[in-house]
Amino acid sequence: MSNTPPHKVLPFAGSPLDRCENLRRDAAAMRTLQDSDRALFLPLWHGQVFMLSDGTPALLQGMALDTLSIADPGPILLGTQGKTKQPWFAIALDEMVDADADFPLGGLGEWMDLRAAAPLLSTADLAIVGRASALLGWHNRHRFCANCGTLTGAAEGGIKRECPDCGTEHFPRTDPVVIMLAVRGDQCLMGRQAGWPDNTYSALAGFVEQGESLEEACAREVGEEAGITIGAVRYVLSQPWPFPSSLMIGLIADALSEEITLDDELEDARWFSRTDVRAMLASSHERFRAPMNFSAAYHLLNEWANEEA
Repeated sequence: MSNTPPHKVLPFAGSPLDRCENLRRDAAAMRTLQDSDRALFLPLWHGQVFMLSDGTPALLQGMALDTLSIADPGPILLGTQGKTKQPWFAIALDEMVDADADFPLGGLGEWMDLRAAAPLLSTADLAIVGRASALLGWHNRHRFCANCGTLTGAAEGGIKRECPDCGTEHFPRTDPVVIMLAVRGDQCLMGRQAGWPDNTYSALAGFVEQGESLEEACAREVGEEAGITIGAVRYVLSQPWPFPSSLMIGLIADALSEEITLDDELEDARWFSRTDVRAMLASSHERFRAPMNFSAAYHLLNEWANEEA
């Protein structure tokens, strides 16, 4: 029997949907899913989700779509759910639409930024809405072919775009980001950026550059932002992060130095004890605050704070 601990599902992961990769090249099957009277459509507008008063995202069916102006790329297939294979699609409402006035469920909830809605959503709903946001955002930012400049079109249920002129296929990208705690003894390093809520500190983070390993990116980012030298690095967790489309890779790194030298990315950085971090996570610290509880940083801090010193 394996002693491997069960996989921990972080917010924005754990979708219950079958992504239907085997159906996406079958145009007839895709049309059948979209035309099904059981199909559910998750609308987003200006990147916002409509949250009903019961804390669930609004879902539309059938004729409710007829009154809406839907933007490119049209309905994109998120997948099917359960034994009945109920189809789920995401749609982006035209940004010029007054969705506050014209949305068919107006009065039953409100449009909310995904960061604000995240704490209200269940694990399953958050994973579905997060992927919808990332996919629709990618389509909105990549409408033209990077090879020849021609307007492209969605294909295979929205999982890619195709150029009608040069034939280039374009696929959604996910950017790897290292997010790390440099630790030394019973202390960890956290920083804050200007504009964050007062006294909020978080793990350092940065994009992985071309030709870098995760360990190299971790050492470079901590060195650049805080002037700390990094030794051994270990992987802890990962999280899809739809702002706009990243994979957060949580690491804990041994710090080989203590003196902090800030660059212009951080307003401040300092060492925190496990006691400090535990209090911050519990919202009981007399001064400092932890990052959002649905973020990879929060869960990385929690993993470290509850390890044996």
